Amino acid sequence: MNTNQMEFHYIRPNLDDKYGFIPLQDKILEIMQDIDTFCRKHEIEYCLMGGSALGAKRHGGFIPWDDDMDVFMTPENYERFRELWRKEGNQQKYYLQEWGAVDGMISLAKIRMNGTTYFEDSFDGWDIHHGIYVDILILQVCPNNIIQQLHQCVWAKYVIMKGLAAKGYSRKKGLLGAALKIVGLFPEYFLVKHGLKQVYKYRNKKTELYSFFMGRAVFKEAIYKREWFEKTVYVPFETIKLKVPVGLHEFMTMRFGDYMRVPPQETIKAMQHASFWDTKKDFKEYTGQSGEVFKDEWKLL
Repeated sequence: MNTNQMEFHYIRPNLDDKYGFIPLQDKILEIMQDIDTFCRKHEIEYCLMGGSALGAKRHGGFIPWDDDMDVFMTPENYERFRELWRKEGNQQKYYLQEWGAVDGMISLAKIRMNGTTYFEDSFDGWDIHHGIYVDILILQVCPNNIIQQLHQCVWAKYVIMKGLAAKGYSRKKGLLGAALKIVGLFPEYFLVKHGLKQVYKYRNKKTELYSFFMGRAVFKEAIYKREWFEKTVYVPFETIKLKVPVGLHEFMTMRFGDYMRVPPQETIKAMQHASFWDTKKDFKEYTGQSGEVFKDEWKLL
């Protein structure tokens, strides 16, 4: 379907909607535009990361098959964002969902839009908010010492595996499969607080590096020079402008290698998250959930 057949607020016209995601992407950009406006008002720094940053660089907007959007904030910026969002954010329109929340630390956060639906197979039957969202991921200060880097990385991956185990993710073979089986035997939130403390512990240190070990990147691909993120700049993203790190090229090269090369078709499906989405209908109409208290939010890691 060609996008000139429909009216969107944020997506460029005349794009080929080969993957059927443009209505979803337009709604995600509505969320992101509101986040950007809020951050500008309160002088809170963020930048696009992962596939969203790659889309800005390679496509001038969304990667055509991308069904989500990710931004980085440092712990300090996220904590200011959370405090002010709870006071001044549009609570009628949005829901702030924190994962792994303990003593002010988180593994990630999502700004979810009320009145929409975004289902993922791993959360089937969970009593949580299932609205369309933008991910806020925490860019951590990384130590210069490789032993300390490994320590930070191992605890970040432990927290991730606890989250995978809670979602029932299973892998029968390999080291990851064995680790998941062991971690799955531990009680809920076992050592998660300690793990997050190890990830956050360098936040007040003066180092040359940042890291994001809470994602798919294993080790070296998740360590970045601080100077790449010291400043942010606005770049075109579809019909609006969003922030990217000043060292976007270096960041993309470290994370993806030859980032201008489009991946093979068979790997694209694995990059997608949604099993079903609806930009106009509230998820409660599908799940039968009622009320504003979501009983399974505490399980999100």
